[in-house]
Amino acid sequence: MTDAKKSMPQDETHEVEHGTTHELPPAKPSTQPPQDLFDSGAGEVDFRGVSWQSAAILIAKFQIGLGALSLPGTFHVLGFFPGILCFIVLAIITTISGYLCGNARQYYPHIHSISDAAEILFGKGARELIGVIYYIYLALVAGAGMLTTSVALNALSNHETCTMVFVAVTCAAAFIIRTGFRSLEKVAWISWIGVAGIVFAIWITAIAVLAQSRPAAAPPGPIVLNIQVLPKATFSQAMAAVSSQLFALGASGTFFYVSAEMKRPEQFTRALICGQTFIVITNIAISSIIYGKIGQYLASPALGSAGPVVKKVSYRIALPGLLVTAVLWSHIAAKYWFVRILRGTRHLQSNTVVHWAVWIGSMLATVVFAFIVVGVVPFFDEFLSLVGALVNPVFTNIVPGFMLFFFLARRPVKVDGLVRNGGLEAGVTVSARRWLLESFGAYRRGWKEAIAFGTGIFMIQTGAFIIVGGTYATVLSIQQSYDKGRVSGVFSCADNSV
Repeated sequence: MTDAKKSMPQDETHEVEHGTTHELPPAKPSTQPPQDLFDSGAGEVDFRGVSWQSAAILIAKFQIGLGALSLPGTFHVLGFFPGILCFIVLAIITTISGYLCGNARQYYPHIHSISDAAEILFGKGARELIGVIYYIYLALVAGAGMLTTSVALNALSNHETCTMVFVAVTCAAAFIIRTGFRSLEKVAWISWIGVAGIVFAIWITAIAVLAQSRPAAAPPGPIVLNIQVLPKATFSQAMAAVSSQLFALGASGTFFYVSAEMKRPEQFTRALICGQTFIVITNIAISSIIYGKIGQYLASPALGSAGPVVKKVSYRIALPGLLVTAVLWSHIAAKYWFVRILRGTRHLQSNTVVHWAVWIGSMLATVVFAFIVVGVVPFFDEFLSLVGALVNPVFTNIVPGFMLFFFLARRPVKVDGLVRNGGLEAGVTVSARRWLLESFGAYRRGWKEAIAFGTGIFMIQTGAFIIVGGTYATVLSIQQSYDKGRVSGVFSCADNSV
């Protein structure tokens, strides 16, 4: 860092680049670094205890679980090679968005969720809109975790009771387990178990599939695997598959939470690379093995693809991981309202009656909402596709794409602990029109900026395309399921493991 920048007055609002000075919109000057949301040195509850290794396993757990179980089926719809290529492209996009979300707190430490980032970009109205969508998304995924856990319980018990009873048991377990753990540091420990359980279960399924002479679900007589090297699907089928793939990688918007509770947030990139690389390689390898061996005779979820015996073994091993998925996502959904209500008060990190009342109330509201969602939408593939199409692109493509534009325009840096060159303290915003126009000139500064700008455009465009096309395709698929009688109705007791 140059001496000139170090000696820059703290209330300076000019930007220096290549000898030219550009006047920026005025912002409130500050003589103190922006206040971090969580103060590790104050309060009775320390929310800053996550190491980079624990952050990596949290990232892995956010990214593996529900979507991985439906991924082999997307290869059959999209074609083997196009399916892998599409998954890799989505993995690159979500890695970029994860990098932006996780590292944004380096410059704006008051950020806790993507709704706070939306406020910096577009103001308080955007914060409220994105916040509501974000909470619904988190609760939907928590509900999907509960639904998948009910599938496992049905498979293990041979459907001994009503499916909604299993969902209710999962909701109660998530509530009890989560209420005692308020920080992600504690959740990281059970996330190790969750990742190991699901990875071992799907590898057992893949190995069993390889060992079988014919697919377990194939009818007697000659079989045709019908492996699609190139796509032969309709537009709606392809978009539903793309939405499912995005759901399998769509947790990057939650990485604000991980960074917010790390001991050293500057190590987030290391955690992201480790967690994301492991998940992408695992998903591609296992999905390719399962689809390449049994083709069209896939079960959904994929753990049932090797026959009833292996199905029970796999679900028994995966059950803790599926439960951890419900626990983890219901935790961060509840944490959104917990922080939102108690931000800036002494109750946020103190064991007061208000602290516990807000935390327990947030958890209870989340699991009840998730239970209702699962009862109203009792199907698996279409449910994942709907979430992946309707709300995932907002957090993996659109908002991070605009964040990339913002950073290109404002180019924030830290000087003596203070954010300069366009950095903003909490509550200070800049006109969206101004920074958007500034970002359009970023390409003049070099090829790296030009590539970053093009990446932002690509992310936003693909996100909008998936929202429109994927939602349309999923709605059609849901309608067809109802028309063919594959969905019995709301709050159904039917066995969802067959």
